[in-house]
Amino acid sequence: MPRRPQILATLTALALVAATPAVVAAPAPGGGAAPGETPAGGRAAPETPQNPDGGTALAPLGLERATLTQDGDALVWSTTTNARWSPASLRRNRQSLCVRLVFETGTVNSRDVCVRRTGAKATLTLTRVLRSGGHGPLHELPARVARANPRALRARFAAARVGIPMGTAVRWRTLSSTDGCDIGDGGDCFRARPADGAVLQVRSPVPTGCIPSGPSYVTNGSRTRKVVALTFDDGPSSYTPAFLDVLKQKGVKGTFFMIGQQVAPNASLVRRILAEGHELADHSWNHPNLSSGGAFASNQISSTANAIQTASGFKPCAFRAPGGAVSSGLISLASGLGFTTVQWDVDTNDWQLPGTEAVYSRVVNGVRNGSIVLMHDGGGPRSQGLAALPRIIDTLKSRGYGFVTVAEMTGATMTFR
Repeated sequence: MPRRPQILATLTALALVAATPAVVAAPAPGGGAAPGETPAGGRAAPETPQNPDGGTALAPLGLERATLTQDGDALVWSTTTNARWSPASLRRNRQSLCVRLVFETGTVNSRDVCVRRTGAKATLTLTRVLRSGGHGPLHELPARVARANPRALRARFAAARVGIPMGTAVRWRTLSSTDGCDIGDGGDCFRARPADGAVLQVRSPVPTGCIPSGPSYVTNGSRTRKVVALTFDDGPSSYTPAFLDVLKQKGVKGTFFMIGQQVAPNASLVRRILAEGHELADHSWNHPNLSSGGAFASNQISSTANAIQTASGFKPCAFRAPGGAVSSGLISLASGLGFTTVQWDVDTNDWQLPGTEAVYSRVVNGVRNGSIVLMHDGGGPRSQGLAALPRIIDTLKSRGYGFVTVAEMTGATMTFR
């Protein structure tokens, strides 16, 4: 593997190499050919580019500013041009607006993320930049695209969707060009900012908390998504590391509802849970019945949340009532403290020690789309649930289920630093 200065030099060279065909255009509405393209896909004589005001377009859009930053596991691309534009005018004028991303993953990769039109909206497309300077196939890139004004663009997309691993140096620059422009030849057919590119070090995000979304009380997620949330109560305990080992081996994330008084003595374990991608959640300080609400319940919830945040730096937003004892007052109180009250629709009853096979059967026979499964990693002997967990995961995977945290299931917004 080349040393870091050599890597960046390679990325710099590739980021500046030739050739972006100017338009990475969406198909014309109704399935017709895009301008300058025959219905069969062959190239026809290009139309004379026109500005939105009807004049001839002789140059690409000028770039006033461009930034690329990281927000959690996503990249945020922002750019401002010196003229108004729309997705339709880019296509009509044979102009493009893209960010080129060059990064090394054993081999050097070059990708263009470009503005495209979907209906009247600006969306993004992703394509591989070939060594010849041309493009590979186009793919829609899921993104949140916003425009504060007709000269501005802000787009947020997952780094993983572009194939960028965490811990990777990415050389980037925003490019605006006209159809047929050869960047390697210089000239007036393209603009770039920064002119020589810049480097963003994509780092593994550190979760700092979550902001709840949706109903204040849930027992399951959407029945339209084939996903399951595995949840574990009453830890952290001496059993928790073994549960984590299984989840890591299977590539599955879970949600751990913690007893507050057990957090500080197991602070390193709490940090491990978070570092391995699981969600930390609140299960009261010492597991009393909180259904009557009031100051006692408020203190139980808040003290546990504070202990979790002190141990890990993460502020939870999911609360589970001990014993499932809820009331409208408790739900309202938890909501006011910033929590979604989360129960379940599949109960293993593993705390009753019914046997490994019974724990397994209760999950695989009870799960539906959006199910929240209740298991325990603390509070007593937990070897039966632990023994059943690998088979549970394997069976649900074989049936096409994915695994998500409660925050992912409920649509909570994660915050990072």
